[in-house]
Amino acid sequence: MALFIRGRRAELLAASAMTAYLFLCPFSKVEESFNLQATHDLLVLGVRNVSQFDHLEFPGVVPRTFMGSLVVAAVSHPIIWTISTLGGPKIWMQLATRWVLGMMTLGALVFFSDGIEMRFGRETSRFHMLICSCQFHLLFYMTRTLPNVYALGLVLLGLGFWLRGKWQRCVFLFTFTTVVFRGDTVVLLAPLVLSMLLSRRVSLYRMIRWGLLTAVLSLIATVLVDSYFWQRWLWPEGEVLWFNVVQNNSSEWGVSPPLWYFTSALPRALQATALLIPLGLSTLVPALFQSRSLADIASSFMATSLADWSVVSVAWPVFIYLALYSFLPHKELRFIFNAIPILNMVSSVGLAKLYRNRRKTRFAFVGALSCLALTFLGTMFFLAAAQSNYPGGEAFTYLHQVAESERGIPRSVHIDVTAAMTGVSRFGEEFPAWRYSKDESLTTVKQLATFDYVLTAKDPASLEEVFEYVADFHAFSGIQIAGYRIAFQTRKLISLMRNRKVAFGQA
Repeated sequence: MALFIRGRRAELLAASAMTAYLFLCPFSKVEESFNLQATHDLLVLGVRNVSQFDHLEFPGVVPRTFMGSLVVAAVSHPIIWTISTLGGPKIWMQLATRWVLGMMTLGALVFFSDGIEMRFGRETSRFHMLICSCQFHLLFYMTRTLPNVYALGLVLLGLGFWLRGKWQRCVFLFTFTTVVFRGDTVVLLAPLVLSMLLSRRVSLYRMIRWGLLTAVLSLIATVLVDSYFWQRWLWPEGEVLWFNVVQNNSSEWGVSPPLWYFTSALPRALQATALLIPLGLSTLVPALFQSRSLADIASSFMATSLADWSVVSVAWPVFIYLALYSFLPHKELRFIFNAIPILNMVSSVGLAKLYRNRRKTRFAFVGALSCLALTFLGTMFFLAAAQSNYPGGEAFTYLHQVAESERGIPRSVHIDVTAAMTGVSRFGEEFPAWRYSKDESLTTVKQLATFDYVLTAKDPASLEEVFEYVADFHAFSGIQIAGYRIAFQTRKLISLMRNRKVAFGQA
């Protein structure tokens, strides 16, 4: 355990885990498609060829900002240039851009963790990174081009400044994130601002002045940048808020019970490390673990306060945030990414308390380490399931492998909605001579017959008149428990079909 307290070993562990998730699950889902396609177009087409960008043909339900994609594309450019010069496959470019995003977000997490060190000590900071490394969802999603992930990096920087007492920078980052990336960031900003005001170290007037100035500058920046790329005047996040909040259209994507975040999302994200949260919030519970007699227990109740106010004073905003968010009917785990690092901070405080008194709390400390071990096992389970979630990407990659001899022959490929939603991206379009179509209006056999290859979720039997079966690809559908055995269940989702008029390697 002492190994993780020295140097930056815990950070290296987190970076290694994040990178492993990226390479084991190299494809993306539909929620990530806008920013991923935008990054591709910025790198491959350049900012002057906006008319050829993917988002103008497939705009999605609501517009999104290009601000995050611009930064990732700019930072990734040297790596992309190297891959292109060496003749590497385009999918490497997708991995490179996602890795850059992940490292930027991880850097923000390290900054937040260093703030924990200033507040609670080095052991707590190291344990925070260790807990994050054992969990699955936080590091897995760091390389995902979701608006929530772009927001997460800025929120972590803001929380780092908050722990350091640099509140002006905290308000600046949170306000910028709210205006540009995720309007719901204000749900966490509000209790944070309240905690700052309750400290009486800053006035309400100064807080409003900081927020308004930042909001105006952020609004000008996003409107100017995004209006250019969308070819019309707009404020992307404003349209998102109008669609989801004013028109309440978010409910169309599903409604969850009020306590869903506490009964489903957080137990999956935190796993067994959630059991350490009471240790972090309490002074009494760790003291009871040190007791060796009834007299010691009685003394602990008499002399020790129930709550550890040094922790509660910085943790209560996240519980307000979760409570407020629970009122929204449509719920997803990615909506509360901002809460996970703070809850892990509380868990790390509890683990550090046991570590400092491990000679007196040996069994409790071993139990805490067991929580980490169980969480790691759960992470392996989640990872195995996640690898089966991208049949479209697997089919697209396989197509380019089996048709390598046709690289220079003009071919046409149709990608249906399901395939596009489960891993296909423009980074996978390896052959310049080929034409790729995602036209959703082409659904009949007669319409599809004009294509050489088809990636489809249709029953292959319905296309046999024109196409021949090449391969099928499965997606995770659940788990099956039989006795002491746990098995993953999959179902066929995507089929790769080749037009019967096409012969491999022939024009």
